[in-house]
Amino acid sequence: MADTPLQGIRVISFGTGGVIPDFGMILGSLGADVIKVECHENPDFMRTIGADPDNIAGFNESNRNKRDIGLNLKVKKGQEIAGRLIKVADIVGENLRGGVMKSLNLDYESVRKFKPDIIYISSNGYGSGGPYSEYQAYGPMLSAFSGLLSLWCHPTDPYPAGANVPLPDHYASKMLVVAALAALDYRRRTGKGQFVDMSQVEMAANMIGEYCLDYTINERVPQPVGNRSPYAAPYNAYRCKGNDEWCAISVFTDAEWQSFCLAIGSPHWTREAKFADLTSRLKHVEELDKHVEEWTLQHKSREVMIMLQNAGVAAGVLYRPAEILDDPQLGWLNANIEVDHPVAGKRLYPNVPFHISDVTLPPSRPAPLLGQHTEEICRDVLKMSADEIKTLKDEGILEVSRRQQQEKK
Repeated sequence: MADTPLQGIRVISFGTGGVIPDFGMILGSLGADVIKVECHENPDFMRTIGADPDNIAGFNESNRNKRDIGLNLKVKKGQEIAGRLIKVADIVGENLRGGVMKSLNLDYESVRKFKPDIIYISSNGYGSGGPYSEYQAYGPMLSAFSGLLSLWCHPTDPYPAGANVPLPDHYASKMLVVAALAALDYRRRTGKGQFVDMSQVEMAANMIGEYCLDYTINERVPQPVGNRSPYAAPYNAYRCKGNDEWCAISVFTDAEWQSFCLAIGSPHWTREAKFADLTSRLKHVEELDKHVEEWTLQHKSREVMIMLQNAGVAAGVLYRPAEILDDPQLGWLNANIEVDHPVAGKRLYPNVPFHISDVTLPPSRPAPLLGQHTEEICRDVLKMSADEIKTLKDEGILEVSRRQQQEKK
């Protein structure tokens, strides 16, 4: 394999759901050897949301670029094998409910006794310690608890709307990558490991920092504003010509406003005093939006985007997921790649969203079947003999892919 940024780094992942699995997927895409630990009795819960645990879209997305070992952690021998893996690793990642890793004798304090330079990444829902540390946490709940959902709707909505995208999970995973890389550099310079503790709730609350500041400084309780902005007008998603076509438009400065007016042909209303500056436009934003939409309805959404962008005005088509796959810019960036999964088949997945000069990242590998690499990891990483592997399999400590077993019969 060509030299990659994280070549030679090994990660042991006890992750489930979104945060640590996505964290591991990113490190794996940079060349790290990421080993996922789970078993059929206690799999990553994302495997349980469909009929076939090896064919779950969300799981297969967040668990690419990994190997999988089927290991029963409820018994002491399984915990000892996990410890052996950690001894030959650089990073441990876990986001299990508070107290679980300690019950398995695999918490940071236990691990550092036999691997003092380990970088231990823990991202529980509510963090380590405190009155909520052992509470369960999932993406939609994180958005609610953090205050994000109180703002993620329109003023007239009867309840917080939100989205089914687990935004806090994905934001948290990227923050953990930053923390892990910093810890790796610190260890390189000092030889010392680190315990990285990141509460997902705290991270999610971090996303609305400006609104907390507005309250503490101005004593204003933030209210939902939908697609509007207190700093720009027009600023909204506008209907366009065709069936359910929309384009988002953002005009912040008076110079951008003049460019916008020229781009749409300078109709008479654009010269009215009530739209002359940002303060006036914000005051008359309802009327302004109606005028803008009268123009956008005459054009297809892509036409609106191109005309305004050519005039120096920020505008973008409101895509649906299927439409993103056909966008020429994302195609040029190679933003989506085809990965052939042994069960799901060939599917498109998001590529690494950046390029590093003079570095060729390894091709994305499909998410593993549960226990797919058990024998390989035990043989090559832990140097177990074939007899030892067989004995541990017979005892139910090690598990291999059931699908692979059935195919061999």
